[in-house]
Amino acid sequence: MAQQIYELLQKDHEAVKKALTRLLETSNGAEKTREDLFQKVKQELEVHTKFEEEVFYPTFREDKGDKEAREEVKDALDEHKEAKQMLAKLEKMDKTSDEFIETIRELQQALEHHISDEEDEIFPQARETVDDDAAVEMAERYREMKKRAH
Repeated sequence: MAQQIYELLQKDHEAVKKALTRLLETSNGAEKTREDLFQKVKQELEVHTKFEEEVFYPTFREDKGDKEAREEVKDALDEHKEAKQMLAKLEKMDKTSDEFIETIRELQQALEHHISDEEDEIFPQARETVDDDAAVEMAERYREMKKRAH
């Protein structure tokens, strides 16, 4: 069977977690490495959150169509907003500062919470309620969106 959206989103989750871990392992003198890793994380998250907000969450909310789905999507959107605010703050920071690393650590914790919510709560419910063909079609749309962004 063709790849569904869940696998692609989970692959992104792993890539972002790895990049954040690598970023936290850098020394204060590794400004270029930090900047490159930060930009990679930022770009991945921008495309990922845009797709989830415009395509995945509305589909899930509509197909599941209950109060629980609405609340889970609302929570996920709030978490996206928090991550975007942290990214904007990080963008302006001195990449060699301790404050930058502390904020990256906060972002990592926030994202790990968000990722576990998605992978443990939303994805299993979506697999039960979203049509398989729709999940495959979303994967194709997501690949296209990522191609255009890179």
